[in-house]
Amino acid sequence: MSSQSIKSLVITDPGPLDPRWIAYEAEHLTSTAPKKKKSYEGPSAVERQATYAQECRELNARMMAPGARDHHLSQGIVATQRTTTSTKDGATIPIMVYTREEDAGREPDVVLVYFHGGGLWVGEADSEELSCRRLVCGNHAVYSIGYRLMPEYFASVCLSDAYDGFEAVRRWVGAGEGGAGGPGPRIVVVGSSSGGELAALVSQMAPRGCLGGALLRCPVTCDVFSGDGYVPEALRKYHTSGTEAFITSLGGFMRRAVPRDGLARMPIEATQEELRGQPRTWIQVCTNDVLYSDGVCYGIALEEAGVEVKVDVVKGWPHTFWLPVPELERAYEADMAMLEGLKWILGA
Repeated sequence: MSSQSIKSLVITDPGPLDPRWIAYEAEHLTSTAPKKKKSYEGPSAVERQATYAQECRELNARMMAPGARDHHLSQGIVATQRTTTSTKDGATIPIMVYTREEDAGREPDVVLVYFHGGGLWVGEADSEELSCRRLVCGNHAVYSIGYRLMPEYFASVCLSDAYDGFEAVRRWVGAGEGGAGGPGPRIVVVGSSSGGELAALVSQMAPRGCLGGALLRCPVTCDVFSGDGYVPEALRKYHTSGTEAFITSLGGFMRRAVPRDGLARMPIEATQEELRGQPRTWIQVCTNDVLYSDGVCYGIALEEAGVEVKVDVVKGWPHTFWLPVPELERAYEADMAMLEGLKWILGA
C-alpha cells in the first residue's frame, strides 16, 4: 500500500458502529454510555491489575474449553515460563513461551516477541494467550513479555523491561546477527494497543537489520491527548480521530498524568532517518477508535521513510474488541487477518 493510499484512510467521521457490536452491547453491557476517559488510575490500581489478570485467564480458559470454538488452541501447544533480568535494577521479568509439541527439539523458523496491551496499567505475560497461541502456526515460537506496570513503576520501566525481554529472546534463539534473514530465526515484534506502542519502540531501539517484521494491532503511537504538539507537524493534519465522535464503550481519551507517560518520545516522533530501515510492518486499525489515527499516521510515517507497510482497516468496530469479546465472529475474522498479515510480513 503506497503512502498516498494510506493517506486515503484518513477519516474525520468514524461512521456508525457495526450492528453486531451494537447488539452485543445491548445484550451484555450494563451501560452503553461512551467512556469519557480511559485510565486505570486510582487507589485500587494495583488490585485492579490482579483482577484483570484473573479475568483474562478465565476468559482464555472458557474460549479453549472442550466444545468451545478455540478448544484446538489448547491442544498440541506447550506453554512454559522463562525469566530474564532487568538491566535497570536486576528485577525478574517473566516471559511466557508458546511452541508446538511437534516442534520439540527443533529450532524455530520464526520467533514472535509479543507485548500485551492494557495502557501500561494492566496485563501480564499470559493475558493475551489466545492471540499468542493463534500465532503458533508452522514452526513458530511466541515469547510474551511480562513487563512491570504503572502506577507502581514509571513507563520508562515498562519500556526497559520490554526491551530487556526482547534482547533476552534474541540471545536465547541465537539471532544476534540476522532476524531479518541472516543466521538464526526471523524475529517479528507483535503488540496490541499499548503493547503495539512498546513493539514499535523496541523495533526502533533494536539494532538495524535484526528484525524480520512488526505486527501492530490498534497501536498507541503518539500522545495527541496531551496536545497537538506531541504529533509531528507533518502528520498533524492526518491525525483526526482524537475527538468525541470516535469515543466508544471500549475506548476514550487517554488522560495521562504527564505527557507521553514520561517517556522521552512516542513511536510517531521518530525522525525519518530513524524510521528508515525499519522492517516490513503490518498495522491493524479500527475505525471507531480514538486511536485510529495513531495507526494510520504511523503507517504514513513509515511509508514515507521507505518502509513497506500494509494497513488493515476494521470498519465499524471499537478498539481491540477481539480481546474482551473473542467469541464474536468479527473478532475471529480480525485474528485471521492478523495471521494473513504475518504471512505478508514473512513473504509467504
